[in-house]
Amino acid sequence: MAGPAGTSALRAMTGANIVLVAVVLAGHTALAPAAAFGGMTAVHARFAPYPVRARLLAAVGAGLVLCVALGSVVAAAGWGPVPVAVLVAVVAAVAKLLTDAVAAGPPGGLIFVFAVATTAVLPVSWSQAAVQTGVAALAAVVAWCVGMAGWLFFRKPHEKAPSWRESLLAAVRLPSHELPRAAKVGLGVLAAGLLAHFLHLGHPYWTMIAAAAVLQSTHLNHTVHRTVQRVLGTLVGVVLGGLLLAADLPTPAKLACIVVALLCGELTVIRNYALAMVFITPLTLLLSSLLTPPDAFGLASDRLLDTVLGALVGLAAALVRPGRGYSLAAA
Repeated sequence: MAGPAGTSALRAMTGANIVLVAVVLAGHTALAPAAAFGGMTAVHARFAPYPVRARLLAAVGAGLVLCVALGSVVAAAGWGPVPVAVLVAVVAAVAKLLTDAVAAGPPGGLIFVFAVATTAVLPVSWSQAAVQTGVAALAAVVAWCVGMAGWLFFRKPHEKAPSWRESLLAAVRLPSHELPRAAKVGLGVLAAGLLAHFLHLGHPYWTMIAAAAVLQSTHLNHTVHRTVQRVLGTLVGVVLGGLLLAADLPTPAKLACIVVALLCGELTVIRNYALAMVFITPLTLLLSSLLTPPDAFGLASDRLLDTVLGALVGLAAALVRPGRGYSLAAA
């Protein structure tokens, strides 16, 4: 595990899980999603120089907290599936636009979609929405601190962050490569969400997340590869996740599996996306099982069906307007 990739994976595993493990062991499992999404700040800016990482992680953390807040407010207000799908699509488009503009790198805008789509369907009161937002903020701060801890020992005197001003202005100024890509992501996510709703799928937000995931790239061939890899990796992952759910593990064991799964996912995502999904899928299923007693077969089958549908919708959206160029901004 030596080298930059191993260091990055350990940093992500630590930063993403500190607050999550703390709130779950303290008995507040309802706060697990908020803690997880705030902590996912740590999986960004894997190899960026520290000055760039400091600003990028701060921006990502603020964005994830905002997404948790939006989702929590929508849930407390009792929005229906169609307005939620529209909101998630807008977030997906904006996240794609901004992460592409500043060259944020993997996982691109995906976690923002994950955060708002998940929290928007979890029933909460207004006071619980505020608490969720606070927990997400705490987790994001902890993740930022973990991500920047090495700066104390490996500071380079001449490092500095380049300005984002021009790239952001160029992204929203016609003609722009980023605007059509963002629109394609938004429309693909909206189509996936509406289709999942009208088909009465068990977890339609997973469909929107899958569509957003395969649309993070800007090259059609890359999108096709990601679609195939996501489906194949999820197929194996739901088998593994279903076995873990069926084992009815105690909460500390589930947390240990989540921590290890994130580490393995971070170690493999750059090299082999399908293998990373083998680990990320059980992680997602185990997180879901913390909230309600799981039906192992039902939860696993929902994950597979929703992922396949969302990935195919995302691929269809990519085929409508194939992008040019090549990007590694995939989840």
